[in-house]
Amino acid sequence: MLEVGCGDGTRLAWLKTNLNADCYGIEPTAKAVAAACAKGINAQQGTAEVLHFDDQSFDIVIFGFCLYLCDREDLFRIAHEANRVLRTLGWLMILDFFSPVPRAKTYHHRPGVKSFKMDYRTLFNWHPDYECMTHKLRHHSEAGYTDEQDEWIAVLTLRKHHKDINA
Repeated sequence: MLEVGCGDGTRLAWLKTNLNADCYGIEPTAKAVAAACAKGINAQQGTAEVLHFDDQSFDIVIFGFCLYLCDREDLFRIAHEANRVLRTLGWLMILDFFSPVPRAKTYHHRPGVKSFKMDYRTLFNWHPDYECMTHKLRHHSEAGYTDEQDEWIAVLTLRKHHKDINA
């Protein structure tokens, strides 16, 4: 599996240990990549719009809280790259901030940077090969659900399969 935005590799290390999975990660910061590698993860420095892997390399691709910081101009390239490295009958998982309509706001961790909330399923579910299998909204920082839209995160799973459009 590949996690784009793997951070220090904590999630992948858990998956590797508990599922005996081959885990790869992409992260833009060298410090986080070094931490992930120290946990036994095959991590490399990079960003979502250029994935240095062969076509159909992974059964699972995870976006772990990274799309909200990506340039909007890169979203089509990001979706293309994820589709390219994901095998047919693969799973695409997205964990990110959610809004039913696209919204931008100042990123409170770094002045001058914008963060974006949207329904990230739309990057993939327009494509006939993708089907949304689960979509859950949760509270960002507390366990459970909330009606506060500013606190929503989405946990979603899409399945990639080849549909016969002539059937």
